[in-house]
Order: sequence, then C-alpha cells, then structure tokens
Amino acid sequence: MRNRTKVTFLGNFGQRNLGNEATLAAVLHNLQVRLPETDVNCICPNPGITATTHKIPAIPIHEVFVKPELLQGNFLFKSLRKVILGVPMEIYRWIKAFGVLRNTEMLIVPGTQMLSDNLTGPWGFPYLVFRWSVAAKLQKCKLAFVSVGVGPLHHPMSKLFVKLALLLANSRSYRDDSSRQYLRSIGFYRTSDRVYPDLAFSLPLPTIARGYRSERDKCVIAVGVIDYRGQFGLSPNQLSGNDTYSRYIDLVTDFVAWLLENAYTVRLVIGDAAYDPQVLADLKETLKKKGVRYQDRQLLAEPIETFEELLLQLATSDFIVSPRFHNIVFGLLLNRPVMALSYHEKFSALLESLDLARFNLSIDHADAESLIERFCELTRDSHALEQKISQRVSEYRAKLDEQYERIVNSLCAE
Repeated sequence: MRNRTKVTFLGNFGQRNLGNEATLAAVLHNLQVRLPETDVNCICPNPGITATTHKIPAIPIHEVFVKPELLQGNFLFKSLRKVILGVPMEIYRWIKAFGVLRNTEMLIVPGTQMLSDNLTGPWGFPYLVFRWSVAAKLQKCKLAFVSVGVGPLHHPMSKLFVKLALLLANSRSYRDDSSRQYLRSIGFYRTSDRVYPDLAFSLPLPTIARGYRSERDKCVIAVGVIDYRGQFGLSPNQLSGNDTYSRYIDLVTDFVAWLLENAYTVRLVIGDAAYDPQVLADLKETLKKKGVRYQDRQLLAEPIETFEELLLQLATSDFIVSPRFHNIVFGLLLNRPVMALSYHEKFSALLESLDLARFNLSIDHADAESLIERFCELTRDSHALEQKISQRVSEYRAKLDEQYERIVNSLCAE
C-alpha cells in the first residue's frame, strides 16, 4: 500500500470566477488540514491558472487538438474533422482520463455548476462530468459529488449524462434542497443523499478579517455587479447592448445614485475577474451620463483579481447588495447583512435558510424604488440580522466539518 493518499478534484476552475476559486481553496484547505500527507491535483478548463493560483498540479478537463478559430466559417473542414478526427480524438481523451486517475483514491467534484448545461449544452460540462466519472470507476477510485448545485438541464442528453454520473458516485451531497428536488423531478432520487451548505462557508476565517470594518465615518455599501444577460444567461460575448443588460445597468445606476445622494460610500465589487470589469466600466459611464455627482472617494472601484482581495474589500464594507451568489455567501461569512438581486433558485434556498427571504429580490422584476425600500429595511434591522447570521453561519461551518470528516473516513476506509 502506498503511504500517501492521492485525491483529484474536478471542477470549473481557472476561469477567473472568484466563487469557484474560493470553492477549491476551501475544500483544499480543509482536506489538507485533516490529511496533510495527501497528494492532490486538479482537472479543470484552465490548468495553467489553477496551478499558479492554488499551487497544485492541474490537468486539462478536455484537450483541444484543433484551434477553435480554424473551424469558424469553414463548414467543410469542420465536417471532415468530425468524421475523420473526432472519434479517434475522443477515444484518446477517454484513454487519457483513465491514465490521469491511475492510483487516485478519490475523485471529488466540488460544486462550480458542473451539473448544468446552461452555457455549454449537453456535450460541455454534463458530458465531461460523465466521462471523468466513468474513468474514475474504471480505475476503481471513489467518486464523491460534494455540495453541488444542479440545473438547469435543458437537453435530454444532459439529464442522462448527469444522472449516470451521479449513479456511479460513492457519495453525493447537494448545496441546497432545491438541487436535490430538481434531480428528483428529472428522475433521480436517492434517500441517502445529503444536503450541506456551500463549500465557501468553510473558508478559514483567520485569513479573511471577519471582524474588520472600515475606519471611515460614513457607512460603506458594497454593491456587486454581474454581466447579466437574462436568467441562465446568454453567453457573455453576446449582445452587450441587449435590453436585459441595459435594464440591469439602469437599475443598479439608479440605486447607486440614491446611495451617493444620501451620503453613503459605495464600493463597487465584482465576482468574476474575466467578465465583470466591463460591467463596472458601463456602470460608471452611465452614472456620468446621468449627471450623478459625488464627493471624492465616495465611489470606490478598486481592482480585484482574487477571491482574497474580494473578501478584504467586503470586510471593509458594512452592507452588501449583489447579484453574484458568492458575494452573498462571502458577506454572510463575514457576518454582514446582505441583499440579493436573484436570478436563480440558489439565492432563494440560501436566504430562506437564514430567514432572510425578504432581502431576496428578483433581478428581472425589481425596480429602484423597491430596491431602496428593502435596503432601508436592511439597515434598520442590521443588529438583529447580524446576530442571526452569525449563529446560522456557525451552524453551516459545523455541518461542513461533518462532511469533511465523512470524506476523510471514506478515504481512510479499506
């Protein structure tokens, strides 16, 4: 028997989504604290960034042999490639996956929206999860889905791939009960499956300055942004000026303008370092066009490249209003009153579990007046909310500790 345990993580990492990177950091930290002699590596879309960020070996989730730009506008070449090269290349990828997982004790899939076909279709994440799950079972390594969210799954093949992958797993847990119920609605249900909180709630607290507050006299409001193109999204490179996006920018502009006019300091924050900076630029340009005036340093938009930088900026804020799910999670972890602009059931599930449902507004239906009204309620009830948040987050962390112990026990079992 080998002296060192080998664990591989599979997820949507290296794409500069700060919530996803925090998820990997959280599970890595908690596993290595409990099993410091563990060898770890990661399978992800961008292994170079992942290896640099998390200081672990990383492997591409799907090797590409022909550059995508060579296929654009060339229907004949694209068709020939599928016929002549497609099948052999895919066979090679299956063999490579089998080899990557050699001597791996456990393949862990921790969250990161891998069980969705929203932006990738059935042959994106659903198929890739299925491929790696099959490879894991062929190598006789344990397979664990850990605090995963599920859906949407629009295509029948997506549902089939996800159900088969989950069926192969030794253990499954979901980020919320709505994910478990969604699976039940498409024909997958196991009574032994558990619900545990989002893994970001298990980030190590000493590194994120939980009790730190801004030294400014004025109350600081962190306002998150998102490249919102409609529920479950158009891809970020589509129709930058579409009506949904324009309406969203106008909504946030009006809210930020009200905050500035009422002497709040506004800190603009992102949740995705690849796409959200453009939203910040659009928001500031719209504020300028509307003639919104404010004092020097009253509107802050400092650079954010990592989730650690995001956490520090949220820690220097008093309230957090955001459409980014992990902005909300981080705010709760920091014991800050939060308000969400929601586009997905995961927001409802999270805030309802904290008795904060009234601070969850639909991003598609909210207007500036309702947003301001609910924000005033948030500030008025802040002391009681902080007490409730602190207690519930402590419970979440205890539940996640329980889940990590279950993973460790499974790894150590013969």
